[in-house]
Amino acid sequence: MMLLLTIFIAAIYGYFICWLLLGLHKLRKKSRQSAPQQHNYSLIIAAHNEATQIADCLQALANQNYPAEKFEVILAADRCTDETVAIAEKFHDQFSRLHIIEIKDVPPGVSPKKNALDLAIQAANFDHFIFLDADVITPANHLRAMDESFRQNTAAVVSLMKFDPPQNFWQRFIVFEKLISWCISGAGVGYNAPIISYGGNWGYTRKVFTESGGFAEIRESLSGDDDLMLQRFGKLGARIDFCLNPAGWVRTPHLNSFSHFLRQRRRHFSAGQRYSTRLQVGYFFFHLSNLLLWIMPLIYTPALFFLLLKLLADYLVTRRGQTIFQERTSLLNFILFDGLYMLYNTLIGPLGHIGKIKW
Repeated sequence: MMLLLTIFIAAIYGYFICWLLLGLHKLRKKSRQSAPQQHNYSLIIAAHNEATQIADCLQALANQNYPAEKFEVILAADRCTDETVAIAEKFHDQFSRLHIIEIKDVPPGVSPKKNALDLAIQAANFDHFIFLDADVITPANHLRAMDESFRQNTAAVVSLMKFDPPQNFWQRFIVFEKLISWCISGAGVGYNAPIISYGGNWGYTRKVFTESGGFAEIRESLSGDDDLMLQRFGKLGARIDFCLNPAGWVRTPHLNSFSHFLRQRRRHFSAGQRYSTRLQVGYFFFHLSNLLLWIMPLIYTPALFFLLLKLLADYLVTRRGQTIFQERTSLLNFILFDGLYMLYNTLIGPLGHIGKIKW
């Protein structure tokens, strides 16, 4: 009986591994670079007290290797009480179009970030939007790379936020955790059934934003301006692409404290409450089967064989992900992080569904 149960659990987990590997294969075929379209872009940044970061972010955008008349920067300064606006105003001479929207308050029942993004979209002069966090650094060819992914019929483009080089064990684990997230995101795009996007570096068109109803249905949710919107675009049948050109990826600093990390992850996990039932069930069985494969050897020794098979399968996925997303992790770190990833999702994941989440 225990053997049959272990095989059943391993089969469930094996299904998700096969889904990931095939999805990543489809992604590579789908995301081949195309000729640049030279669209006009509105670059939208929602910033709340980002005085220490905004200058570097804007300077990198000022250095873009893209025709200056073909893009604008819209900074939605959300209730800033520091020097964010004053610093941003110094960049007017470096941009042909820099618009700063100062937001003094937020309507009741509306997420602050969605309010800021909505106001920026309303002010945008162009019909292709690229959303960036205020603390990211864009490579000089970022817009060119994103433009290659915005084919003529592309409604949205998912891209990556890469961390600065990790300096300690915890930061290396966060990079590993992101690598798994990128694999899930990439596989979803490969299947034309998108799941995950990254709000600090992605884009979509005004047309698909309008057709999806904008933020109306999720305006009170603190998170989900990326994942939930992307999933809605997918339900419309819109074409979603993934930028696999490293020039289209941005750099972002590691979180400066565990409490900051925990608050951010709780916010991200909270968006899962609004995922479709199919996705929620899928995530539940993915993480449950992972957890059980780690636990089973403690009560049934032959289950150790299936745990070793699981580790091998996970290694194949991460190796594929490392190749596609140009990331590296040692074999020793992989073994440590694979177990830690299970604990992380088991202990921290549920926190996004309970209690009050702060921005």
